Amino acid sequence: MLKIAGSILIVLASVLYGWKIQQELQEHVRQLIGMKEMFLMLWGEISYARTPLKEAFLQIASQNKEPFSSFLAAAARGLDENEESVGCFWNALVERERDRFLFDEEECGVLKRAGENFGYLDGQMQLRNLELYIEQTEVLIQKAQEELQDKKKLSGVLSVMCGLFLIILLV
Repeated sequence: MLKIAGSILIVLASVLYGWKIQQELQEHVRQLIGMKEMFLMLWGEISYARTPLKEAFLQIASQNKEPFSSFLAAAARGLDENEESVGCFWNALVERERDRFLFDEEECGVLKRAGENFGYLDGQMQLRNLELYIEQTEVLIQKAQEELQDKKKLSGVLSVMCGLFLIILLV
C-alpha cells in the first residue's frame, strides 16, 4: 500500500513539474509580447506626444506590466543619476535586470540594442530604430509561439515518463 501511495506521489510531482515548465514557456511568450508593447508605446510617446525620454519611460511604466514597468521606472530614475550615455546605462540596466526576464541571448540583445540609440538620435531616427526593433520582436514572438506548442507537449510527456521511470526504478 505504501508503494502505491509513493508511486502516486511521484507521478503527481512529475506532472506538476511538467506543468511548471509549461507555465514558464507561456510566460516567456507573454514577456516577448510585453517587450513589443513597450516598444510600441515608446514609439507612440516619441512620435505623437513628443514626450522627453524620462517622462516617456515613467508614463509607459505606469501603464505597462511587470517586468517592464519596474524596468522602465528604473531607467527613468537612472537617466537623472547617471552621467554616462543613455545607451551604456541601458545596457547596464538590462544586464542588472536580466534575471527578471525569461529571455535568451538573442532576445536580450534586441532589448539592449533598442536602447543604444536613445538620447542621441533625432526623433525620426529614434522612431525608425523603434520600428526596426518592433519588427524584430514580432519575429521573436512568432518563433516562440511556434516552439511553444512543441515544447509544451514535450515537457508534459517527458515529465510523466521520468516519473514513471523513477517508479519502475524504485519498485
